[in-house]
Amino acid sequence: MKLSLPLSPESTSPLREGLAFIILTLALTWLFWAPGVFLPMGSAVGDFLLALGSLAPLAVAIFLQVWLQKWSMTPTAWLKTLTAPRVALAIFTALVFFTPPILLRVFQGTLALSELLNDARAHWLTLVGLTLISIAEEVGWRAYLLPRLHAAPLYLANLFIGLVWFVWLLPLVLAGRYNTSENFGGFVAAMFLYALLVTPFLNRLALRGNYNPILSGLLRAVANFVIAMYFLQGRGDPLADTFGALTIGWLLLLNLILFSQLWQGKKPPAEISELERVMPFGN
Repeated sequence: MKLSLPLSPESTSPLREGLAFIILTLALTWLFWAPGVFLPMGSAVGDFLLALGSLAPLAVAIFLQVWLQKWSMTPTAWLKTLTAPRVALAIFTALVFFTPPILLRVFQGTLALSELLNDARAHWLTLVGLTLISIAEEVGWRAYLLPRLHAAPLYLANLFIGLVWFVWLLPLVLAGRYNTSENFGGFVAAMFLYALLVTPFLNRLALRGNYNPILSGLLRAVANFVIAMYFLQGRGDPLADTFGALTIGWLLLLNLILFSQLWQGKKPPAEISELERVMPFGN
C-alpha cells in the first residue's frame, strides 16, 4: 500500500504544511500515549510508550521535510552555535522562572532546599530524558510549525500554538498523569493556563535570528525538571499551592512585558535599554 497525503512538492503551502504537521503529530503521539497513560506509573513499557509519543513532533517534522523535499531546518547550524555561555544562559533563564516561589517556600519554612537539591542529584538521569524529549518538541513546534504561521499576527500564532499544544497533551491531562492535586479541575485549568502562558515566551525566543531549538529545549527541560523535583516534596496542587500559583502569575507578568514590547514596536539600537538587551524578549 502506497502512502498518500494531500500534500506534495508540487502542491503545497506553509499553512497546509502546518496543518499536516499538527494532524500527523496528534495522530502519531496519541497512538503511543493512549495506551501508555493507562499503564502504572513507573512501568517500563508505559514510560517507553510515553517517550516514543513525545518524539512525534521531531519525527513528523523530519518526515514532512523528506516528503516535500523542502529543507527548512538547519541542524548543523544549531550545533555550531552551541557555546558554553549560551548553554549557561538557557539553564539560568529556566531557573529564574522558579526562583521567587522556591525562595518564598524556603523563607516560610515549608520547603527544605537541601532536600530539593538532593532529589535533583539523585534524579539526574531524568534531566537527560527531559532534555531529549524537550528538544524533539522544540524542533517540531517551534523550528518547523511556527515559521509556517508567519503570515498570521504573532498574537494569533501564539494563541493557536498554545491551544494545539494543550490539545496534544490531552491524553496526559485527562488520564491524570503526573497529577497529585486533590482538585482535578484545578489541575486541568493549570495545565491549560501553563500551555497558553509559556507558548508566547518560547515563540518569542524562536523568532530571534540566533534561535537554537537545542538551547530552547534545554531551557524547557530544566524548567520541567525543577517542577518535577519540587512536586517530589509532596506539594502538587498547581493552583492552590504557592509554587504553582506564583509560577502562573510570573508567566503572566512575563507575557505582559512581552506584549508591552510588541506594542512599542522595534526600536533603533540606540533606544534599547540595558534591561531589554539582557531579557530574552529583545528584538
